[in-house]
Amino acid sequence: MDLFTKEHSQSLPTVRIQKAVLDNFKSVEHGELLFDCGRHFIPYGTTSDILGIYGQNGSGKTTFIEVLYILKMLMMGRGVPPIYAECISQNADHARMEFTFDLQYPDGCIRKAVYSCSLKAVQNEEGRTYPGQVDMDSFDVYESGFRLKVYDECLSLGGDIEGKKIRLSPVIDTAGGHPFTPAAKVKELAGTDQDRIVELEVGKRLASERSASFIFSPETLSIFKESGLYSPYFQVLLELRHFASFFFYVMDTKSTGFIRLNMGFPLYTRAGILYLMVNKPSTVSQAVYRELQGIFSDIDTVMQQLVPGLCVKIRSISPALMDNGARGEIIEIVTERGGLELPIRDESDGIRKVISVLNLIIAAYNEKSVTIAIDEFDAGIFEYLLGEILQIFEDSGKGQFIFTSHNLRPLEVINKNFLYFTTVNPQNRYIRLKNIGKTNNLRSTYYREIILGEQDETIYEQTQKYKIVDALNRVAKDARERMNKRMEAENGKKE
Repeated sequence: MDLFTKEHSQSLPTVRIQKAVLDNFKSVEHGELLFDCGRHFIPYGTTSDILGIYGQNGSGKTTFIEVLYILKMLMMGRGVPPIYAECISQNADHARMEFTFDLQYPDGCIRKAVYSCSLKAVQNEEGRTYPGQVDMDSFDVYESGFRLKVYDECLSLGGDIEGKKIRLSPVIDTAGGHPFTPAAKVKELAGTDQDRIVELEVGKRLASERSASFIFSPETLSIFKESGLYSPYFQVLLELRHFASFFFYVMDTKSTGFIRLNMGFPLYTRAGILYLMVNKPSTVSQAVYRELQGIFSDIDTVMQQLVPGLCVKIRSISPALMDNGARGEIIEIVTERGGLELPIRDESDGIRKVISVLNLIIAAYNEKSVTIAIDEFDAGIFEYLLGEILQIFEDSGKGQFIFTSHNLRPLEVINKNFLYFTTVNPQNRYIRLKNIGKTNNLRSTYYREIILGEQDETIYEQTQKYKIVDALNRVAKDARERMNKRMEAENGKKE
């Protein structure tokens, strides 16, 4: 759906996430993360921005990445898959998220947008299909009895608008009335035609049924375009949707699970995620094959430097005929070392993970508008290589890189302003460490904080080694007793 005018499409802004606020997502009752670009103004296209999250298991790292995926789907105007209904805390009626965006334009104008919404897990209607229940690539289908309901959406905007400095204020607030408030903005976006207003009200109900955003839905944007007004507020809606569709990539553990299980190989492209088969060759169209050749040429160039002697490429097995009668290609991903070629399934999890995410890292390194978020970025990756990648990105990258990790090597090599740590307090889940000097080794400081607890919030729930040993011994004793009882019972049957 191309709703941009030609002039507008040639002056799109750089978009970055500045701040995130989460309420009642899984173990996060409340959490706030302020990106470095939210603390310090970063002029248009001058430097990269990184956010790394560290903490013990189950403390909210993956939760943040999953919320980013929900945000991406909503801003693209798509329905959120039912599996993400599990992100809502079971102890709360609903969850809420709020994201602040910085928009910088080529002409020097700067705007700030804030998008917020509430989310609730509601039971599926019997016999009805919801987004995410049908998988397009023959992977296992996840069936859920619940889906997400999206409501009380609000988009606020401020900054340079039509030559004036406008204070941040709501443009579309769906909690205040039908189809939304303020009334002046309804008129400015949709005009005064009552038929359009009715269409917006219908679209609001349809978006709710699809677990989708009303604000960013294709129907809403089409109605705004039909009004012919093309206001600055409508332009920002298009810009945010364009950012989510083509420049914002989220790789959560639901994607990387395919890599670990050797079931599939997710490859992130501007056209979306391509899932290539691992246990057998994949059949793709000629257009996709040509795109993959370019992608893997770039990946191979960088991969040979990250892992000396390792080449990665797409190998064509034979031409094929697609279901629609068009010509296709049967392909597989292979690696090569010293003239020996192996299918990708025979490589380690770490190699497959690096190859899968490398296209994203290349994009974020070279393009200032690209934001990537990778959960468990360190999984299977040699820690020195992990540090090298992040340090290179900090030194000369252009985009925004969000990651979670357990490996502490990055704490020694990247700016402390790029790092957050989870706490044991669900009402204040994310913090920066205080009183860190320029010469402090953040890795050593983090270890010391785990042991001594000198921050305002506790960042690690202490475990007791003797209790772990005792638990292991009890389990072993119980197992022996169960085994003895089974043996006695079997001996009794024989007699």
